[in-house]
Amino acid sequence: MEKIRIYAREIWQIVNPLLIFFGVTAAVVSGFGILWMMFGSRLGFLYSHLEDVNLLLSSAAALWAAWILWKIDGREQVWYGELRRKLPGRAVFPCVGAAVGASMAGNCLLSLLRVTELSGTGQVETALRLGSPAVVVFSTCLAAPLAEEMVFRALIYRRLRRKTGPAASIAISALLFALYHGNLSQGLYALFVGAVLAVLMEMYGTVTAPLLAHVAANGLSVLLTWAGAGEFLSGGMVRRGAAVVIFGGLLCVSLRQAARDARSSKN
Repeated sequence: MEKIRIYAREIWQIVNPLLIFFGVTAAVVSGFGILWMMFGSRLGFLYSHLEDVNLLLSSAAALWAAWILWKIDGREQVWYGELRRKLPGRAVFPCVGAAVGASMAGNCLLSLLRVTELSGTGQVETALRLGSPAVVVFSTCLAAPLAEEMVFRALIYRRLRRKTGPAASIAISALLFALYHGNLSQGLYALFVGAVLAVLMEMYGTVTAPLLAHVAANGLSVLLTWAGAGEFLSGGMVRRGAAVVIFGGLLCVSLRQAARDARSSKN
């Protein structure tokens, strides 16, 4: 019975950041929804920019939830050092390259497997269709990566890493990241990308690495959706297959360089 309590406590320590993140975000958005139903018709300016308001509200709620979790975890005085650790300049290419490779190869592979349509990742495409460019860039390329990396890599991954090895920590944190995205197509994409982000966290030992990669991946999705690259690649299986090979190769090269950087930093 004591072992069961110990295991339950350890599982709760891993899962509760995600539940708190969900809970705070949902509470803020729900609270705004209630106020909107009561007073929204009187706020003409906000009503005419409702999509932007929703994006900004979601971003603010996510950042606030992440901040609450950082403060809770900061009592252990564990994550502060890693958060402030500088990422070496040579790490920029592996982080960005891994992000670009994982984003493009994963998206094209899912399209080849007919899991999802290749017209941009779902969240990015929806945001681009509904919001103004400046708000989309802020919420998608800055706020979302910052909040999610602090929760999933700086907190959840590192808590896992203190309990188990890198392989299990990468797999579990990526699975939680996939579940957070809420549906099959985005979940599978997030599972793959989340594993790559956790690998970068492991290689460089600082949350700056997956944060840079996450910003690059979301920024790439925004740019490609604006450029209509999804329609170009979806023109045939050959194009998508070639994209999987090319960007999969970029991912492998980038991760190999990250592994070399990790080995050299230990020597």
